[in-house]
Amino acid sequence: MMKVFLFLVVVAVASALGVVHMKYRTRLLFSEVQRLQQLSETADEELVQLQFEQNKWSERERIQKQASGRLGMSVPDASSIISIQP
Repeated sequence: MMKVFLFLVVVAVASALGVVHMKYRTRLLFSEVQRLQQLSETADEELVQLQFEQNKWSERERIQKQASGRLGMSVPDASSIISIQP
């Protein structure tokens, strides 16, 4: 009878330790999930900013201004354009 009681006590203690360990692991994993969600939000914000900058840099007016100002390029007159048909 004493062996059965001792066995049940050991099982109960092991079970309690298992519960404590699982709660600890759950807290660690929850913390990791929150950290990764924050990292994802930061990456999403950076992506939006980069897309905005890409749109800004690829605007036709800006490109034409840079081509004429920095490179000295200009749109040719219609009379100086020659089309070649294949």
